[in-house]
Amino acid sequence: MTSWRVRATWPRLLAAALSLSLPIFGSPGAAATAPPLSDAPPVLDEFGKRLLDRSLPQAERLQLIELMGAWATDQVRTPLLATLGDPLPSIRTAAVRALGWKGNREAVAALRERVEAPGEVTAVKVAALDSLGRIGDESGRTAVLAKSQDPDSKIRTAALSALTFGNLASPSDRIPLLRQVAEDTGLDLLMRCQAIQALGVSKDTGAADLLLRLLEREPPITMPGLKDQLTQQEIMAVRYREARDVRAWAARVLGVIEARAALPLLLKTAEDPNDFFLRVFSVETLGAWKAAEAIPVLVRRLDDPFEYTRLAALSALAALGDRSVVDPVLARLSDKVPSVRQQAVMTLVALGDPRARPPLEALQQREVEPAVQEALEKALAQLPR
Repeated sequence: MTSWRVRATWPRLLAAALSLSLPIFGSPGAAATAPPLSDAPPVLDEFGKRLLDRSLPQAERLQLIELMGAWATDQVRTPLLATLGDPLPSIRTAAVRALGWKGNREAVAALRERVEAPGEVTAVKVAALDSLGRIGDESGRTAVLAKSQDPDSKIRTAALSALTFGNLASPSDRIPLLRQVAEDTGLDLLMRCQAIQALGVSKDTGAADLLLRLLEREPPITMPGLKDQLTQQEIMAVRYREARDVRAWAARVLGVIEARAALPLLLKTAEDPNDFFLRVFSVETLGAWKAAEAIPVLVRRLDDPFEYTRLAALSALAALGDRSVVDPVLARLSDKVPSVRQQAVMTLVALGDPRARPPLEALQQREVEPAVQEALEKALAQLPR
């Protein structure tokens, strides 16, 4: 049992630790660059002794681990390593996580043991994989790579995150690992969408077939209904789903890598009735490709309930330059959204049809939005009479 004297000392030690930790919390990475404070070793030594005292309350030991992990120097490594054999999974999990500071290569062997230990709990393995990914030492990479095929999705997630977005990422295999993440339905949707975007940044044309499969077969994500005014909570819900919309991001990246074989499918997804985010990205891709086959679809999207789809359709029609669409574009001059009216004006200028001049002059007399008025002035200066 912990004595009253020891318990009374703990608040003073905690206060000392917090004062020593201020440089760490004040600026990221300070612990790795600032020289150790002269009064740090005695306090850290005391923390190390208390951490190994299994008679202390679990919450107190977890707090010690958190403080020592924030210190992130050689001075705290030894007691943290000693804690990896603790019988409590929560203590082991916290300790392996605390050891994960960049460059802490001396901890790699012990962390590998936790990853490879047959009887170790998933939470500890996941934390150890995360730490190996942050440390970034090549000697830990083989163990992490082996876990990228683990049947446990939590373990796969940690391993693949370290190998694709962490400090263990390597140009030699990052692309195939990103493809694996994108296709693995057992992983978090956000991580999969981030992998798809990374494939786009890398201009990975070899991912075209994979992205086509995702666009065609991935289960649709449920999008909230559209309305003019959204609460902050509703906006956050929309952003949450957009970031996890695998089909939409696949459509976007198919456009980036110029995978023209996706055209027939994109003509369909541009009119998906339940996913406005997918419609926007599909329409944007069709416009970027200047696909004449898309004109009927783009004209229909001018009446889309989502304003950004209407904007994308107007921009796409401007890029195509086909004057046969002047009449439906003129109809957007009465759109309730000012930015859509502005884009309609700009699209009519791009089409260059003199029939647009009278409606634009009429709009100029009643338009109250400055941005639309500015677009009208430029348009009327360019359009032939």
